Amino acid sequence: MPIDENLMIARAQSGDRAALNELVVVYWPSIYRLALSKTGSPEDAQEIAQDTFVRALGALPRYQETSAAFKTYLSRIALNLITDYYRKRGRNPQMVDIAEYNLPLIATGTQPDEAVLDSERRGEVNRLLGLLPEEQRRVIELRILQGVAVADVARILGKSGAAVKMLQQRALKRLKALCDQHGLTERGGE
Repeated sequence: MPIDENLMIARAQSGDRAALNELVVVYWPSIYRLALSKTGSPEDAQEIAQDTFVRALGALPRYQETSAAFKTYLSRIALNLITDYYRKRGRNPQMVDIAEYNLPLIATGTQPDEAVLDSERRGEVNRLLGLLPEEQRRVIELRILQGVAVADVARILGKSGAAVKMLQQRALKRLKALCDQHGLTERGGE
Protein backbone atom coordinates (compact mmCIF):
# COMPACT_ATOMS: atom_id res chain seq x y z
CA MET A 1 0.00 0.00 0.00
CA PRO A 2 1.43 3.39 -0.96
CA ILE A 3 0.40 5.12 2.25
CA ASP A 4 1.44 4.58 5.84
CA GLU A 5 -2.00 3.65 7.12
CA ASN A 6 -1.36 4.34 10.80
CA LEU A 7 0.24 7.72 10.08
CA MET A 8 -2.66 8.69 7.82
CA ILE A 9 -5.19 7.67 10.49
CA ALA A 10 -3.32 9.64 13.17
CA ARG A 11 -3.26 12.70 10.91
CA ALA A 12 -6.97 12.28 10.18
CA GLN A 13 -7.74 11.95 13.89
CA SER A 14 -6.00 15.26 14.49
CA GLY A 15 -8.31 16.93 11.94
CA ASP A 16 -6.13 16.86 8.80
CA ARG A 17 -8.70 17.06 5.96
CA ALA A 18 -6.19 15.90 3.35
CA ALA A 19 -5.56 12.75 5.40
CA LEU A 20 -9.33 12.13 5.70
CA ASN A 21 -9.71 12.52 1.96
CA GLU A 22 -6.82 10.16 1.28
CA LEU A 23 -8.34 7.48 3.51
CA VAL A 24 -11.56 7.72 1.54
CA VAL A 25 -9.77 7.67 -1.83
CA VAL A 26 -7.68 4.63 -0.85
CA TYR A 27 -10.47 2.52 0.67
CA TRP A 28 -13.61 3.62 -1.22
CA PRO A 29 -13.21 1.20 -4.17
CA SER A 30 -12.94 -1.94 -2.06
CA ILE A 31 -15.84 -0.96 0.22
CA TYR A 32 -18.00 -0.06 -2.76
CA ARG A 33 -17.17 -3.41 -4.47
CA LEU A 34 -18.06 -5.27 -1.26
CA ALA A 35 -21.43 -3.50 -1.07
CA LEU A 36 -22.07 -3.99 -4.78
CA SER A 37 -21.27 -7.70 -4.55
CA LYS A 38 -23.79 -8.05 -1.73
CA THR A 39 -26.62 -5.87 -3.09
CA GLY A 40 -26.27 -6.05 -6.86
CA SER A 41 -27.41 -2.43 -7.00
CA PRO A 42 -24.93 0.36 -7.81
CA GLU A 43 -27.19 2.91 -6.11
CA ASP A 44 -27.55 0.89 -2.90
CA ALA A 45 -23.83 0.05 -2.93
CA GLN A 46 -23.01 3.74 -3.25
CA GLU A 47 -25.26 4.54 -0.28
CA ILE A 48 -23.83 1.74 1.86
CA ALA A 49 -20.25 2.76 1.03
CA GLN A 50 -21.06 6.37 1.86
CA ASP A 51 -22.70 5.39 5.16
CA THR A 52 -19.69 3.21 5.96
CA PHE A 53 -17.35 6.17 5.67
CA VAL A 54 -19.70 8.51 7.54
CA ARG A 55 -19.78 6.07 10.45
CA ALA A 56 -16.07 5.26 10.34
CA LEU A 57 -14.98 8.88 10.12
CA GLY A 58 -17.46 9.86 12.82
CA ALA A 59 -15.90 7.24 15.12
CA LEU A 60 -12.36 8.06 14.04
CA PRO A 61 -11.51 10.02 17.22
CA ARG A 62 -12.21 6.82 19.20
CA TYR A 63 -10.48 4.49 16.72
CA GLN A 64 -7.47 2.72 18.20
CA GLU A 65 -4.74 1.03 16.24
CA THR A 66 -4.89 -2.77 16.30
CA SER A 67 -3.18 -5.51 14.37
CA ALA A 68 -6.13 -5.46 11.95
CA ALA A 69 -5.93 -3.35 8.83
CA PHE A 70 -8.14 -0.26 8.58
CA LYS A 71 -9.78 -1.95 5.57
CA THR A 72 -10.93 -4.73 7.91
CA TYR A 73 -12.49 -2.14 10.22
CA LEU A 74 -14.29 -0.54 7.28
CA SER A 75 -15.39 -3.93 5.93
CA ARG A 76 -16.92 -4.85 9.28
CA ILE A 77 -18.92 -1.59 9.30
CA ALA A 78 -20.01 -2.20 5.69
CA LEU A 79 -21.10 -5.77 6.43
CA ASN A 80 -23.16 -4.55 9.38
CA LEU A 81 -24.81 -1.94 7.14
CA ILE A 82 -25.49 -4.59 4.51
CA THR A 83 -27.14 -6.76 7.16
CA ASP A 84 -29.30 -3.77 8.16
CA TYR A 85 -30.06 -3.14 4.48
CA TYR A 86 -31.55 -6.63 4.13
CA ARG A 87 -33.36 -6.50 7.45
CA LYS A 88 -35.14 -3.32 6.37
CA ARG A 89 -36.01 -4.72 2.95
CA GLY A 90 -36.88 -8.23 4.10
CA ARG A 91 -35.37 -9.94 1.09
CA ASN A 92 -32.57 -12.33 0.36
CA PRO A 93 -29.27 -11.02 -0.97
CA GLN A 94 -28.82 -11.07 -4.71
CA MET A 95 -25.78 -13.06 -5.77
CA VAL A 96 -23.54 -11.00 -8.01
CA ASP A 97 -20.27 -12.08 -9.56
CA ILE A 98 -17.87 -9.37 -8.44
CA ALA A 99 -15.40 -10.55 -11.06
CA GLU A 100 -17.72 -9.10 -13.72
CA TYR A 101 -17.03 -5.62 -12.35
CA ASN A 102 -13.29 -6.11 -12.72
CA LEU A 103 -13.36 -7.37 -16.31
CA PRO A 104 -12.70 -5.08 -19.28
CA LEU A 105 -15.77 -4.01 -21.21
CA ILE A 106 -14.43 -5.52 -24.42
CA ALA A 107 -12.96 -8.99 -24.22
CA THR A 108 -9.88 -9.27 -26.35
CA GLY A 109 -8.94 -12.53 -28.01
CA THR A 110 -12.16 -14.30 -27.04
CA GLN A 111 -14.67 -15.41 -29.62
CA PRO A 112 -18.26 -14.24 -28.97
CA ASP A 113 -19.54 -17.79 -28.45
CA GLU A 114 -16.74 -18.49 -25.94
CA ALA A 115 -17.51 -15.22 -24.12
CA VAL A 116 -21.19 -16.18 -23.83
CA LEU A 117 -20.31 -19.63 -22.47
CA ASP A 118 -17.84 -18.12 -19.97
CA SER A 119 -20.48 -15.64 -18.82
CA GLU A 120 -23.05 -18.42 -18.43
CA ARG A 121 -20.56 -20.53 -16.43
CA ARG A 122 -19.78 -17.60 -14.13
CA GLY A 123 -23.50 -17.05 -13.58
CA GLU A 124 -24.02 -20.72 -12.80
CA VAL A 125 -21.06 -20.80 -10.40
CA ASN A 126 -22.52 -17.73 -8.65
CA ARG A 127 -25.86 -19.49 -8.34
CA LEU A 128 -24.12 -22.54 -6.87
CA LEU A 129 -22.17 -20.30 -4.49
CA GLY A 130 -25.53 -19.19 -3.13
CA LEU A 131 -26.27 -22.82 -2.20
CA LEU A 132 -23.36 -22.96 0.24
CA PRO A 133 -23.96 -22.45 3.96
CA GLU A 134 -23.77 -18.75 4.87
CA GLU A 135 -20.36 -18.87 6.59
CA GLN A 136 -18.77 -20.86 3.77
CA ARG A 137 -20.22 -18.48 1.17
CA ARG A 138 -18.93 -15.44 3.06
CA VAL A 139 -15.45 -16.93 3.34
CA ILE A 140 -15.37 -17.58 -0.43
CA GLU A 141 -16.60 -14.05 -1.17
CA LEU A 142 -14.04 -12.45 1.12
CA ARG A 143 -11.04 -14.72 0.47
CA ILE A 144 -11.45 -15.66 -3.20
CA LEU A 145 -13.52 -12.90 -4.78
CA GLN A 146 -12.16 -9.96 -2.80
CA GLY A 147 -8.72 -11.25 -1.90
CA VAL A 148 -8.96 -10.41 1.81
CA ALA A 149 -6.20 -11.95 3.95
CA VAL A 150 -7.01 -14.90 6.24
CA ALA A 151 -6.27 -12.87 9.37
CA ASP A 152 -8.60 -10.08 8.25
CA VAL A 153 -11.39 -12.52 7.33
CA ALA A 154 -10.97 -14.11 10.77
CA ARG A 155 -11.48 -10.71 12.40
CA ILE A 156 -14.46 -9.87 10.20
CA LEU A 157 -16.17 -13.18 10.96
CA GLY A 158 -15.03 -13.39 14.58
CA LYS A 159 -13.23 -16.69 14.02
CA SER A 160 -9.69 -17.99 14.27
CA GLY A 161 -7.44 -18.12 11.23
CA ALA A 162 -7.51 -21.92 11.38
CA ALA A 163 -11.34 -21.86 11.38
CA VAL A 164 -11.34 -19.59 8.33
CA LYS A 165 -8.94 -21.91 6.49
CA MET A 166 -11.12 -24.91 7.36
CA LEU A 167 -14.28 -23.08 6.22
CA GLN A 168 -12.57 -22.14 2.97
CA GLN A 169 -11.39 -25.71 2.38
CA ARG A 170 -14.88 -27.11 3.04
CA ALA A 171 -16.52 -24.41 0.91
CA LEU A 172 -14.24 -25.06 -2.05
CA LYS A 173 -14.77 -28.82 -1.74
CA ARG A 174 -18.55 -28.35 -1.58
CA LEU A 175 -18.51 -25.87 -4.47
CA LYS A 176 -16.48 -28.31 -6.59
CA ALA A 177 -18.97 -31.08 -5.81
CA LEU A 178 -21.84 -28.79 -6.82
CA CYS A 179 -20.01 -27.88 -10.05
CA ASP A 180 -19.48 -31.59 -10.75
CA GLN A 181 -23.18 -32.30 -10.14
CA HIS A 182 -24.25 -29.52 -12.48
CA GLY A 183 -21.84 -30.43 -15.27
CA LEU A 184 -19.56 -27.41 -14.91
CA THR A 185 -16.40 -29.48 -14.71
CA GLU A 186 -15.02 -32.05 -17.12
CA ARG A 187 -15.58 -34.89 -14.67
CA GLY A 188 -19.15 -33.77 -13.91
CA GLY A 189 -19.95 -33.46 -17.61
CA GLU A 190 -18.76 -36.96 -18.60
